[in-house]
Amino acid sequence: MQLKGKPFDMQREAQALIYEWARVFNTGRPTDLARFYTQDARIVPPGRPTVVGVEAICTFFGDVLAQGFRDYAVEVADVFAKDASLVASGRWTLRGPGGGLQFYKGNWMNLLAQEDTGRLIAVHMWN
Repeated sequence: MQLKGKPFDMQREAQALIYEWARVFNTGRPTDLARFYTQDARIVPPGRPTVVGVEAICTFFGDVLAQGFRDYAVEVADVFAKDASLVASGRWTLRGPGGGLQFYKGNWMNLLAQEDTGRLIAVHMWN
């Protein structure tokens, strides 16, 4: 699917990265997420301080998984270029604890930087 006015290759590149991140998250092995982030990447979780660096990010997601969150799904709604980076955003859903198994959902946004090895997440935020 191509978004209006967006080159198909840019959309496909971002979707492939985001969907693969979701698949890896759902394996329950947070250290495997390291390959998706720049070394100085930041995640901005809602209501919490920014987490900086790939090791701290993997630890953060390890804690999320240990709490029982699972079944992460994502859709990519928009992708656009900003200088040498891509900005991708969309909706997410997740199941997790909270008075029984709860369904959570919200919006997300990633800044995808061009690195020597390809695109990597430099900033990852959601609400």
